Amino acid sequence: MESFATHVAVLETMADGDTKDSLSLLDRQYLTNVLREQAVKVLPAKENYTIMTRENISAMLPPGKAIEDCEGSCLAETGRNIAADYICQARVGRFGTKLTLTAELYETAGNKLIASFNGRGADVEELLKLIEGKSPEFFRNVKELTQPEAAPIEPMPASEPPAVEEDTLVHETLPAQMDSFAAEDADSVRAEAAVAYDELDGKDASRVGESVPANVGDEPAKKGGIHWIPLSISAAVAVVGVVAAVIGNAKAKDASEKSWTTEDEYRDYHQDAKDYQKTRAVGIGLAIAGAVGVGLSIAF
Repeated sequence: MESFATHVAVLETMADGDTKDSLSLLDRQYLTNVLREQAVKVLPAKENYTIMTRENISAMLPPGKAIEDCEGSCLAETGRNIAADYICQARVGRFGTKLTLTAELYETAGNKLIASFNGRGADVEELLKLIEGKSPEFFRNVKELTQPEAAPIEPMPASEPPAVEEDTLVHETLPAQMDSFAAEDADSVRAEAAVAYDELDGKDASRVGESVPANVGDEPAKKGGIHWIPLSISAAVAVVGVVAAVIGNAKAKDASEKSWTTEDEYRDYHQDAKDYQKTRAVGIGLAIAGAVGVGLSIAF
């Protein structure tokens, strides 16, 4: 089932102090493009991620604010303004005679810094290599938060069978007991066969075998029937869950694909899609619980 995409925004690379004079706007835009390209590789659209373009971000910013004005502590707030779930930005500075680069990644909902990396180089070419080397691990933090892997289930340690003490008395008495039980069983079968033959009273003696059950002396096995009430309830829960999951998924997909023209419309559709995702998740849970209940009702 398709879920609503996670939006990630990569803002323009900023330059501090006199670094602006030695690093052109085109150079900084190219560093931003490479950082955004790395985000697309690590967080592809097929895994339900949307990397916002420069045009998307500019269109969502408040009136009078340019994308180059977003920096520092207002990063998370800017991310909320443009309806991004995660937002990052790189900054170029200077340390001694070398250029420095710092990148930060924020979760906008909780205003939390979830990843960062730093490095330095003699020129912009070395800063480019720094981005290409460190940004994949940098963006994988988003995937770990949005698609956590299930914890491996550790196998339970195998329990050793209890030690059995050898008893010579068992070896001495067991053969005699087995002979005694065999003799008693044979006498019992012969007696029952004789009674069955007398009851036939001259009828076809070949039917004597029919009068003596094959499992003489054995207790009949107890067979339990299907528990129909729990089965019916579980089936109903499973059906309700499937219906809720299908409807929730369809509604979430419709909301995510709606076209929007204003920031308010985008936020409304974004929230609608998340609400329908919750309905889908509840439906899946009910369907699984109902299916398990059906299985248990039949098995036990």
